[in-house]
Amino acid sequence: MIRMGVSILGWVLLVTGVLASAVLLVLRQVTELHSWHHFVIAAATFIPLLWIPVLVGCVGLILVLRAWWRLLGAAVLVVAMTVFAWPLLPPGEREPYPIAVGSTLTVLSLNLQYGSADLDEVTQLITPDVDVLALQEYTPGFEEQLAGAGILDQFPHQLGSADTDASGSMLLSRTPVELAARAEGTRFENLIATTTVDGTDWHLGVIHTVPPQMGADVWTDDAAAVGRLAEPFHEENLLLVGDFNAIDQHHTMRELTAGGELHDLEARREGDGLGWHPTWPAGARIPAFARIDHALASDGVIGGVSRFETVTGSDHKALLVEVAART
Repeated sequence: MIRMGVSILGWVLLVTGVLASAVLLVLRQVTELHSWHHFVIAAATFIPLLWIPVLVGCVGLILVLRAWWRLLGAAVLVVAMTVFAWPLLPPGEREPYPIAVGSTLTVLSLNLQYGSADLDEVTQLITPDVDVLALQEYTPGFEEQLAGAGILDQFPHQLGSADTDASGSMLLSRTPVELAARAEGTRFENLIATTTVDGTDWHLGVIHTVPPQMGADVWTDDAAAVGRLAEPFHEENLLLVGDFNAIDQHHTMRELTAGGELHDLEARREGDGLGWHPTWPAGARIPAFARIDHALASDGVIGGVSRFETVTGSDHKALLVEVAART
């Protein structure tokens, strides 16, 4: 009776694991499927967690097999976990970065979740090294809090808009900023501004595309509009930061980086441990599992995301991005 129960459990785990793994593998390889429906987009969000159904399937296989065949199942499990865990391991030694010219540009990016992010915690992240704040879901109420805390005095140059819903996006800069372009047709505000920091000219964009639940077509169109927004500035020192509402493996992010003009800045540094840094949902009962906040840069920009910080009141982690211009 016990053997039968173990066998039934094994088959359930095996079938469930194989089916879930197959779905995620297909979604990883055929990204065009993501534009079918927002349920498909949601399912594709779990692509980085492919190792979980693989693990479930392998455990099921071990329970189903008998006697010495279980050693085969154990070997499959070890190989599978090695393959799928490899991208999460800390990197080995890398080639030295190309020589940078000028000073670094440091940007703090955060989705404020309708302006409900804790001001004190945000303020703690604003060190003297931070040159620009790129804030999404920027509301009039949060703007009043920033003014009361003296942050607007530190960052007197502003570009963007405040709104009571999720559409407000704002760049706050220590140095003068000038509008370079605004995205057309996006539900939330997406813009690119120019600024100069210690003699280096920058094109800096604050990005917030719609979430999948607003519709797969809208989600796809918003990302395409961001691509059109950035295209004229590919030859400049361009940095786009914000809430892209898509993970690296989603179709929209792959389209943005497919041509090679934009690259997703590394989300880790040597010695930082695991190479996977999910940014959403932060501060929830379930751990964050999706990295939908990104920093995309043109080929002339080098650097990375140096810190990921949880801020009370926001469902996104803050990104501290440090970049420099390539020689």
